[in-house]
Amino acid sequence: MELFMRDAAGYAIVADEGFLNEEVIARLYALVPADVRIFRIPALNVVKISFPRPTPQGSPLDRDIHAGQHHVPLAALVP
Repeated sequence: MELFMRDAAGYAIVADEGFLNEEVIARLYALVPADVRIFRIPALNVVKISFPRPTPQGSPLDRDIHAGQHHVPLAALVP
C-alpha cells in the first residue's frame, strides 16, 4: 500500500513511527510484525507499507485481486 499525502503536514502524521509502525499494521491486518516493512519517503510525502498477501493474487481464493480494499483498516486510525 502507498499512502500519498497532500502535503508535508499530512505526511508528518502518517510517517510518525509512534502513530504508524510495524506493530500497528500487524495488528490491523492480522500479520506477524516481522513480515511488515514500512518505507518513508519524505521527498514525495509517501509512506509505503509492504506485507505478504494472504492468498496469491488472482488465485481462486483471492477476493480482492487489485488490493483495492486494503486501505479500510487504516481508515479506522485516528491521529
